Amino acid sequence: MNQGGNVRLSKIATDARLSGTLAIDEQFQARRAEGHDVISLGAGQPDFPSPPAALKGGMEAIESGRTRYTPVAGTPELRAMIARKLKEENGLAVTANQVVVSAGAKQAIYHALLALVDPGDTVLVPTPAWPSYVEMVRLVGGEPVPIPLAAAQGWRLTSEALMKAIESAAPRPAVLVFNHPANPTGAVYRREELARLAEIVRGEELFVIADEIYEHLVYDEPFTSFATLPGMRAQTLVVNGFSKSFSMTGWRVGWAAGPAPVMRALSALQSHTSGNASSVSQHAALKALEAELKGGEGKEPLVRMQTAFRKRRDLVCRMLAEIPHVTFLPPGGAFYVFVDVSWYYGRPLAGGKVALDSSAMAAYLLDSAGVAVVPGGAFGDDRAIRLSFAASAEDLTVALKRIRRALEGDPAS
Repeated sequence: MNQGGNVRLSKIATDARLSGTLAIDEQFQARRAEGHDVISLGAGQPDFPSPPAALKGGMEAIESGRTRYTPVAGTPELRAMIARKLKEENGLAVTANQVVVSAGAKQAIYHALLALVDPGDTVLVPTPAWPSYVEMVRLVGGEPVPIPLAAAQGWRLTSEALMKAIESAAPRPAVLVFNHPANPTGAVYRREELARLAEIVRGEELFVIADEIYEHLVYDEPFTSFATLPGMRAQTLVVNGFSKSFSMTGWRVGWAAGPAPVMRALSALQSHTSGNASSVSQHAALKALEAELKGGEGKEPLVRMQTAFRKRRDLVCRMLAEIPHVTFLPPGGAFYVFVDVSWYYGRPLAGGKVALDSSAMAAYLLDSAGVAVVPGGAFGDDRAIRLSFAASAEDLTVALKRIRRALEGDPAS
């Protein structure tokens, strides 16, 4: 082992940047450990317990000795249950062999990019976007091409913007990464909007990685899976998981479903990286999904969480509307609000402080108001900050009052 500090890191490792969302959570945890009165509106995870069926399934797995390797692509039972879910809830017919279970949806997306993108290929990423998309494209040697989204269009990708990006990208793009409902904006697409995008995707022979992890967290519009649009089943990889809708972030179970050749590639790649997802977590996920598909009590935890998030969204939007000079769109899904605070950049804040960008604003709010938020620059739009409403109504109320006072220049009042 080199003890002299002269370790040579690879270019990939040197260029890799820590996730901005995880960095904020680390700062929050450190402040709280030091005894500071802080509230986190940065976390990308529900504050609800995992469903009872998942907890029971996890304990059952341990007690019955389900602690061995499973097939790389996941247990046959879980893969079959995911295929059933896709047919019953989304109207998408796939076989269990077209499903690969992974250690979280993030791993499924990364392996999909490894399978579909060669060095130098361009990948379209509607932006603002979850930061890991761009980083993962770079890690596999691809070239991310942001497609700027606008609040005026509801933060939704338009067919005109997609066509323009395809025509201007060089070389011709291979993949579109499409997140719906979207992080950080909460944008949800109507079926007719998706159909217009699908028409272009089909004609241009793009492959779509459809990240649908927030599928069940929609509030105003019904959810449509991209793969169910005409002609899209053969050109779409659906990525989903149990972290968000089932509040199972720590269990680390995601999955992908799509064309058989792509799924064989994902399984082969996973066999050389992580192997199977946790056997215990897979059994917990199986029981959670089985209970949800049965309905009744099994579906109740998801319904309860969705109802609570809708109420919290409305609370946060009411309070944000009372803060002068901030602008935002009420999110249709997920549990984030993307708030433009750029009016305050360069203007005097409390204690003579001045914030010139979203990172400085996030630091100011953490230091002066004790509220952790994520800088919009991490998502590709430096005008904004992302607020998560995956917190109690009480914490949200206190945090929004603190943010308002801090922006008005008197955080301690």
